[in-house]
Amino acid sequence: MKVSILGAGSWGTALSIHLARAGHEVVLWARDTTVALGIETQRRHTRRYTEMMIPASVHATASLVEACESGEVLVLSVPCASFRSVLEAAPRLTPGRKILSTAKGLEPDTGKRMSEIVREYSSGALVGVLSGPTFAQGVVRGDPTAAVVADSGEGVARQIQQSFSTPLFRLYSSEDLAGVELCGALKNVVAIAAGIVSGLGYGHNTLAALVTRGLAEIGRIVRGKGGQARTVAGLAGIGDLMLTCTGKQSRNRSLGEEIGKGRKLSEALMEMPEVAEGARTCLAVPKLAAEVGVEAPISEAVVHVLYDGVEPSAAVETLMTRTLRSE
Repeated sequence: MKVSILGAGSWGTALSIHLARAGHEVVLWARDTTVALGIETQRRHTRRYTEMMIPASVHATASLVEACESGEVLVLSVPCASFRSVLEAAPRLTPGRKILSTAKGLEPDTGKRMSEIVREYSSGALVGVLSGPTFAQGVVRGDPTAAVVADSGEGVARQIQQSFSTPLFRLYSSEDLAGVELCGALKNVVAIAAGIVSGLGYGHNTLAALVTRGLAEIGRIVRGKGGQARTVAGLAGIGDLMLTCTGKQSRNRSLGEEIGKGRKLSEALMEMPEVAEGARTCLAVPKLAAEVGVEAPISEAVVHVLYDGVEPSAAVETLMTRTLRSE
């Protein structure tokens, strides 16, 4: 299969390496011409995995038109904030085109999932999402990894499951598109909170409580938006939440740690090499929760700390002194 990947960041590049190893021909779009040239001429990414030789079956290009017109499957691996600008600049996507989103976030102003934004630009596209506990470095290294690919019942998820799976990269299919996307987005917000409590110096008791209640918060919103409970209990839910809240490679957890140590959001973001999606997604969550009539105290606390000047320690105290109730 010929696959086009838009986005040569850590995850897009990792996917290109994985798919090339699986025997596919890959076209990788890099916004930066230097990155594309480095891959084409030296088989190395100038910023990511600099010691890794990128397979010859990965063709890098800085031409968005070339990338969009090349693959049977178009993988969108750009940050959520870039989704609209990339889709607006891309050639019109034809009906029936298979499009796979790997982004884990929500549009702050509208609360829309990335698949909903894709459909705005191609109403007849066959849209799927890839999510789950997948640090890019582990995929590049060849660690056994499991993830989930979801659609709304059109069958594209099962097609991608069969094509992208290998003995070291196992994909499960799902028809709970909304649930999988929401889990992937919301866990990033909880991961920021997990980083904050760690940055404050609290131990495993606090982290375990935070992650557990975070999972409950995710579950309420997912079910309220029509998602399935088993999705929350699966790879896209608890699996990704565990990884992102505890793994040192987690950008969202790392951001939270810096905030917990007293850094300002703008300072912490400037020093991060890639996007922490939870920093924008958190703005959409309280409204999303209100729409379905559920509480989202952890997400609200993250918003207050990041954007309203609330001290992290005060936010933790507020969470701990909420009205006592049964579990």
